[in-house]
Amino acid sequence: MPTNDPPLISVALSVYNGRPFLPEQLDSVLAQRGVSLEIVAVDDGSADGSLAVLEDYARRDPRVRFHPNPHNLGPTRSFERAMALCRGEFLAPCDQDDVWLPDKLAVLHAAIGGHDLAYCDSEYIDGDGRCAGRRISDDLQMLEGDQPLRFVMHNSVSGHAMLLRRSLFEQVRPLPTALYYDWTLAMFAAARAGVVYVDRPLVRFRRHGQAFSSLGKAAGQATRRSDRYRRWIGDRQALLGVLAASRFDTDGRARRLAEALTAAVDGEGCGGLLRGIWHERAALAQHEAAWRVALRLQLRLLRKLHRARLEARTA
Repeated sequence: MPTNDPPLISVALSVYNGRPFLPEQLDSVLAQRGVSLEIVAVDDGSADGSLAVLEDYARRDPRVRFHPNPHNLGPTRSFERAMALCRGEFLAPCDQDDVWLPDKLAVLHAAIGGHDLAYCDSEYIDGDGRCAGRRISDDLQMLEGDQPLRFVMHNSVSGHAMLLRRSLFEQVRPLPTALYYDWTLAMFAAARAGVVYVDRPLVRFRRHGQAFSSLGKAAGQATRRSDRYRRWIGDRQALLGVLAASRFDTDGRARRLAEALTAAVDGEGCGGLLRGIWHERAALAQHEAAWRVALRLQLRLLRKLHRARLEARTA
């Protein structure tokens, strides 16, 4: 018999020493309007009393279930376990230190349509909950669509802001631990039924010194340029490798680009990478970072060859 009841949305919460912010976040999730809700929380070995907070909420509200991890699994495996324990058709990853607006889940569910993933903008707050007057969209180009290579080169989809179909998660797990889980899910969502963006800040996203993601780090905690460059290349190599090994790379585009990037990094020349980027220019539209890195690798190779020639002359 048909029913008008909203589908169950499962909130997958991973907790690690989050007691200072956890009650406010749980209250904001439990206050979601217009959805059927469950919260599945896993505690990843907290030592600050976070588990007691989860036990208290589970005792007072049957929508909350908690599961201590057998040992510390790390962020990606912990989120993956939380999502695997969920029962809903739709999954909403949840950080321990943010605040959700009351209509967040209802708006994302209305927006997802036939896509695999919907996500929203977020407003920055500091460790004390004060608004910073900026959004994530002020710092990132917010992507959507069905071009996975665009999401390889640049990711704007944060786990705290997303709603995804369980069928996507089940198809692509296990998630690679070397990568942010939300980036991997966004890439595969684009490869499958696509990603849609909601241009509304439905999360108050906390930035502080103990945040796990680089986006959540407090302002001023910058990394060295050389470290960012190496991380940029390493992340793309890993993502391209994961995509190339999946069922979604049917035409070998990710494999060819992965091989060209590895050859450039290994000093075998950047011609293949430059040709690959040009060939994929439609998919990589507006991602000038790919060109900059390719040219930087080419310059590094030329310098290496120049030093070798100088050494040969003086030998």
